Amino acid sequence: MTPTTSRPRNVRTRAARLGVAGIIALSALLSACSAGDDGASADMQSESLPDSGAVGADEGGGDQGTSAQALEGSVAPAASTTGANRQVVQTGDVTMSVEDPRSAADAIVRLAEDAGGRIDDRVEQAQTETEIATAQLTLRLPAATVSSTLVALRDLGDVEKVNLAKKDVTEAAQDLDARIHAMELSVSRMTALLATATTHDDIVAAEDALTQRETALEQLRSQRAGIAEQVSLSTIRVALVGPDLPPYVEPAAPPTGPQSFVEGLVTGWGSLVDLVSGGAIVLGVLLPWLAFGGAVGALALAGVRWVRRRRGRTVVHPLAAGPVVEPTQPH
Repeated sequence: MTPTTSRPRNVRTRAARLGVAGIIALSALLSACSAGDDGASADMQSESLPDSGAVGADEGGGDQGTSAQALEGSVAPAASTTGANRQVVQTGDVTMSVEDPRSAADAIVRLAEDAGGRIDDRVEQAQTETEIATAQLTLRLPAATVSSTLVALRDLGDVEKVNLAKKDVTEAAQDLDARIHAMELSVSRMTALLATATTHDDIVAAEDALTQRETALEQLRSQRAGIAEQVSLSTIRVALVGPDLPPYVEPAAPPTGPQSFVEGLVTGWGSLVDLVSGGAIVLGVLLPWLAFGGAVGALALAGVRWVRRRRGRTVVHPLAAGPVVEPTQPH
């Protein structure tokens, strides 16, 4: 009886073990399939990244040097950020009234350089009769030194206006990091594929695809470096305005007339010379007309005399007409 009862128990134990082993194998198979699907989807997503385009233009694209932190951040996607790891771009505008804008601008340049920054733009306008003196500077300062630099500006003049703005670009930086990481994987795969290509067509197609991915990777790295540079160096624009122009005073009118005997003599002589010169000019203008009028008058007088002579020849003398008979008076 004992062997008969032990055999069913062994059979049930062996069946249970086989069932557990089958479940474990099935779970492993499902996990492997899931991992393969995830890897395939990741590959498809990374292959489609070159056509996704760059990040928006408002995320910057400076052409300055790339820091070590920016390069490290572009190799692998960033982890979840906390408040201390937020990336913020800071910009600002400052308006100041100073006595001498040029000297104040020189002092601001020294402040920026001492703080580890630089000057990107500088424009100056000297004072004229109609315009006041001005100067405009664009400072690039380390983010940690912006506050201390603004305090130091108060020693150079009257700070009339300060306007600071901050923009959080953490999400844009993380997105670029992820794109760069995926594009680097794609470049590595295309490099390996090019190494295994045998036909001419396969080699040309692999080289074209690799060139496109490398170009897209450089563009993404450039954008990421621009964001890193904007985060590390804040942009502060400073406008310097000189003192107002003095009120306009009309010049005093010079004295008129001679002020001494010599000046009177000189003035009188000048007047006489002017009068004689003016008379000579008038005479020169009238002389041709006088000559013409005299000639016309002489011709008219000669004509009158000629007419009179003609009339005198045709008149009968009174003695040649005979005696004059006087009428008789009636008695």
